[in-house]
Amino acid sequence: MFLLQIEVILKFEEMCLESANEFAPLFTKILHYLYNEDIVEEDAILSWEDEKKDADESDKVFVNQAQKLIQWLKEALEEDDDEEE
Repeated sequence: MFLLQIEVILKFEEMCLESANEFAPLFTKILHYLYNEDIVEEDAILSWEDEKKDADESDKVFVNQAQKLIQWLKEALEEDDDEEE
C-alpha cells in the first residue's frame, strides 16, 4: 500500500511535467488534497521527498514547490512524537 502511494505521487509528478502549463501550478494543492482525502499518507509524501534529496534540481521542482506542506507534515510528526513521550 505504502509503495503504491509513492507511485501515485510519482505518476502525478510525471503528468504535471508533461502538461506543465496546466497542472504544474496545481501540484501542491492536489498533493494536499490527496493527503486530506487519505489517498496518500504523510509517510509516502516524506519518502517521496527523501527519494528526491540527491536528485538533480530539475527533478526536485515539485518537491521544492511542496516544501510548505512537507514542513507542516514533519512538524506534525514531531508533535505526535513529543506527545507519545
